[in-house]
Amino acid sequence: MASQSKRGDDSENVERRHSTEFLLAFTIGALVGIGLAVTWIPERRRRRAPAGLREGYRRVRRSGAAALDEIRQASRHAAADFREELSAGLEAAREEFGDMARQQLEQARKTLRREHRGLRR
Repeated sequence: MASQSKRGDDSENVERRHSTEFLLAFTIGALVGIGLAVTWIPERRRRRAPAGLREGYRRVRRSGAAALDEIRQASRHAAADFREELSAGLEAAREEFGDMARQQLEQARKTLRREHRGLRR
């Protein structure tokens, strides 16, 4: 049952990542398009750039900043998940290594006891 909820979380993360990538691509495209439009306007008219164009540029910059914030948050979340999984894996490896070392130590003690008994006879 836990694996089903994990799969649901993964698909939600994938969908969120796709929508974030789409927003980022859209924002970059809009910024490039506005930049090109501004460069094609003659210099004397550029100083008097239409208010709508300037406002559009500001709006796109704001939405781009919002998309970047969302990307930052998503990357922090992914990094936290990775750290959590890595620490869980390391903890499991430590436990396994400790168990293995205890078993080997116990087996070595048994072997030493047998050899010690053999020497006393």
